[in-house]
Order: sequence, then structure tokens, then C-alpha cells
Amino acid sequence: MDLSFNQFTKKLIIVSVIWALILYVLSVYLPAHLISTKWPFIIGLFFSITLLVHKYLLKKSSNSHAKFINAFLLTTTVKLLLFFTIIVVYVLLNRYDAIGFILTFFVNYLIFTFFEIFSILKFLRK
Repeated sequence: MDLSFNQFTKKLIIVSVIWALILYVLSVYLPAHLISTKWPFIIGLFFSITLLVHKYLLKKSSNSHAKFINAFLLTTTVKLLLFFTIIVVYVLLNRYDAIGFILTFFVNYLIFTFFEIFSILKFLRK
């Protein structure tokens, strides 16, 4: 498990750095209302949560398939509720940045979720 977690961490760091560079370039060239100025914090949030969830799922995958499936569904539900709460609270407190924050958050959600699912499927096939 440690080897696969270390490999996942390295790949996650690479994906996060590349995505941060892309977002930086986009924030320079796109209109300010399309990308939130909070994008570094959003990437940090997704990096941290993806890392924690992956470690938790790796632990659960060693026990049984049923426990892994329950853990996967639980983490997915908790993440969705957490992310929805973050979006709602931020938008209510910062209406001027609502569109940019929601767009930035959603694109980050897609990128990190695809990466996480791809990594979990690759791990489970072994």
C-alpha cells in the first residue's frame, strides 16, 4: 500500500503543479470574472482532500470489496456535501466573485475527481 500511495502522491503533485501553472496562465489572459483569485486555495483544498480520501480508500480496499464500496460511496457523498457547503458559503459571503469561484471550483472538481477515479481503478485492477 505504501508504494502505491507514494506513487499516487507523486502523480498528484505533478498534476497539481501542472494545473496550477495552467490556471496561472489562464488567470492572466482570461477576463477576471471567469477565474477566481482564490484558485491557489482551491487547488490546495482539492489536493489535500484527494490525498486523504485516496489513503482512506487504499486502507479499505485491503479488507474486503464490500467495505471498499461502502467507503467509496461514503467518501463521495461526504465530499459532495462538503464541496456544496463551501460553494454556498463562499458565494453568500463574496457575491462579486461568485461566477469565477463556481467555475474554478467545478473545473478543479472535475480534474481531481477524474484523476482520483482513474488512480483507484488502476489500483483495483492489480
